[in-house]
Amino acid sequence: MPDQPINYRGGFWPNRGQENLLRAALLDGDEALRAWRAWRSEVDIEQLDPGSHRLLALLDRNLKNLAVDDPALPRIKGVYRQFWYRNQLLFHNMVKLVVEFQEAGIPVLVLKGVPLSLLYYRDSGVRPMADFDILIPPDCMNKALDRLRPAGWNPIYYDDFSGLTPSYLSFATSHSFRDGERREFDLHWYLFPFCPGSGCDRGLWERAVPLEIQGVSTRTLSAGDHLLHVLVHGAAWNDIPPIRWVADAVTILRDAPGPIDWDSVTAEAERHQVVLPLRATLNYLRKTFNAPVPENVLGKLESYRPGKAERLRFYGQTLPLDQRGPLLELRLLYHQYRCWRTREDVPPGFLTFLRTMQHTAKRRELHELGSYTLKRGLARLISRARGPKVF
Repeated sequence: MPDQPINYRGGFWPNRGQENLLRAALLDGDEALRAWRAWRSEVDIEQLDPGSHRLLALLDRNLKNLAVDDPALPRIKGVYRQFWYRNQLLFHNMVKLVVEFQEAGIPVLVLKGVPLSLLYYRDSGVRPMADFDILIPPDCMNKALDRLRPAGWNPIYYDDFSGLTPSYLSFATSHSFRDGERREFDLHWYLFPFCPGSGCDRGLWERAVPLEIQGVSTRTLSAGDHLLHVLVHGAAWNDIPPIRWVADAVTILRDAPGPIDWDSVTAEAERHQVVLPLRATLNYLRKTFNAPVPENVLGKLESYRPGKAERLRFYGQTLPLDQRGPLLELRLLYHQYRCWRTREDVPPGFLTFLRTMQHTAKRRELHELGSYTLKRGLARLISRARGPKVF
């Protein structure tokens, strides 16, 4: 496996080569040039891991500012053009859905890549996206599903909309959809997977800011809420090295149109019990990229004492699935069960815990859990036998 940065463990930290790429793409002057030379000398651009490949367009923009001349530049520039073209198609498809929801009276907040590209990177080609994300209020879920059916969107993991049962929708906080042309989007009704109460996102909606996409007016998260979402979402293990969170966060911190409301950031982190990923990532960004994170904010986060559930979730989300083990999986499922009971009016007991397992596994019926558990156990054994994936 690639070496991890000293003192940082987990499945989402950039390794040293990826860190050089991030420095070359984000920093200025000699620091960026040194990082570029170090990265260029040790990697083959044609053999990059997927996470690094997603940063090439951002690298292209910074190399142009640095007046770098290199035989690899045409290849990198081609990646930028490809990303730009794909993003235009994605923007177009997302706008159509936003308009559908608006016509139905469904409030919308656009999340992740689209607003990041338009408000912070200010360039629709440097931040590639495979899908788009929309947040709606939980009480608009049925109205949204009624609009998705005739528009040709179908739920992923289920054959049809009948798999999205009232029980599943009360348990989940988001779901992915795909249309006939294999385009995908994620519909969220809560911002974070572990929402402690039905009104936990109220502040996010109150702080929302305007966003215009291809002539259509909508809204998105405030700068501080974007930052929190990027860091919490990025601080998790993924098959594709999720190092893009570093670029997103640094760009928000440096190029936000107004000051970050740090009081809201820390309050939301405590409310959603995600202080640990916020604290770890902000410390890393300040130390490694000299990101403008106030000392008093880090001090406040250091004084926070997380509960057992929060510590367990953060530990679990940084591990590959095949390294979690059955005991850790059961403990994580139990905390999901408790969170579901806190947020929704569901009865306590073993049946609800089994429903938690069923909905987490995206199984239509309870009796399917046995075969799913067996298949997952076999997949874990095979993955361990093969060893870690190396890009």
